Amino acid sequence: MSPALPQRVATAVAATVADLVDRGTSGVLLLGSQVRGDAHEHSDVNLVALGDGPDYGLRQVHELLMSVSWRTPESVLAAFANPREAGGAVPGWRNAVILHDADGELATLVDAAGSWRWSDIEARRRTWVADEVTSHAEEVHRLVGSLALGRRTSAAVNRNLLATQLPMIAAVHQQILYDSEHRLFDLVAAAMGPRWLASQQAALALHAEALDESCRAALDLYAMLTPAVDDYLTPDQRAVAASATSLALANARPVQANR
Repeated sequence: MSPALPQRVATAVAATVADLVDRGTSGVLLLGSQVRGDAHEHSDVNLVALGDGPDYGLRQVHELLMSVSWRTPESVLAAFANPREAGGAVPGWRNAVILHDADGELATLVDAAGSWRWSDIEARRRTWVADEVTSHAEEVHRLVGSLALGRRTSAAVNRNLLATQLPMIAAVHQQILYDSEHRLFDLVAAAMGPRWLASQQAALALHAEALDESCRAALDLYAMLTPAVDDYLTPDQRAVAASATSLALANARPVQANR
């Protein structure tokens, strides 16, 4: 059943679906804010077309920004099996609305999303988290070095990488599903606790923190995450993460949780 879309959205969607069918797609799916019901005046419209085509493209239709992603059934299932993508892909497909499905393939994929569980990719999940935590040790070293040398631009870039990427790693560790990346950071903070929330907000400078304070808050995020995933790590990874964690702790500045 199609959602009750505003008329201008429904008109744009109908025109785009007709065009995609003419271009050879066997199925079209609507997902995102228009399905969830939290779209605002400037929200785009997210469509998935089944078949071979550009991974992602934008078009302007009746004053609306329309995103169209072409996917094969194999690529959709691969996203469900990828720890980095599954947290957002699975709920998106679970809640999606099928607009056209000539061969029934979209219905099969929606059913697959409905039956998906984190346990299906447990080994991949643990390996991915371990690899990501280890690789971000380099950003810790770079950030501490940039702060020591007064390289403010580099420090800000390294801080941003930690502040935006560590919550994603934590989400996979916590096995969080999120139907919108707008909710990801709040869901992770709720799962990780008050100290994480305070440092996450400071790392993102939500309270106009100075560069030095926000950078040290980002280091605190790394210092909190690594012990939580220690049993995922190989001995070599544990040595790398432990060194970076010690460096982070020596330079971090935990933020008051009741700020």
